[in-house]
Amino acid sequence: MKKKKQGQRGFTLIETIISMFILSVALLGMSSMVFSVIRATEQSKEMTTATTLLQDKMENLRNTSISLLSTGTFSEPVSLGNITYLYQWVISTVGTVGNLKKISVTVNWTGRGAHEVKATTLRGE
Repeated sequence: MKKKKQGQRGFTLIETIISMFILSVALLGMSSMVFSVIRATEQSKEMTTATTLLQDKMENLRNTSISLLSTGTFSEPVSLGNITYLYQWVISTVGTVGNLKKISVTVNWTGRGAHEVKATTLRGE
C-alpha cells in the first residue's frame, strides 16, 4: 500500500466502506420507525372511525322518541373500506318509576387484533 503524499486529498477505500456501513445502519433504523408510524396512523384512523360511528348511533337513538325505543339487543354491520365495524346497542328499562331507559352502544372491529369502543347513557322523559 502506498503512503499518501502530503498534497493528496480524498478518502481511502476503508473510510468509504465504514461510512457506507454507518449510513446503512442509520437508514435501516429509520425505515423500521417509518413502518411503526404508518401502523400507528392506521390504528388511529380505525379508532377515530369507530368513535364517529358510535357517536352517530348515540345521536340517532337520542333523537328517537323514547316511546319508540324498544328494549332488547340489536346489531348492524357497517363496512368501510376493508374493515367491517359491528354496531351493537342494548336498550333496557331502569327501575319501575317513570320511563327511564339505559342505552349502551358498542362498536367492534378487527384490524390487527380485536378492538372495541363503548358508551352508555340514561334517557328518560
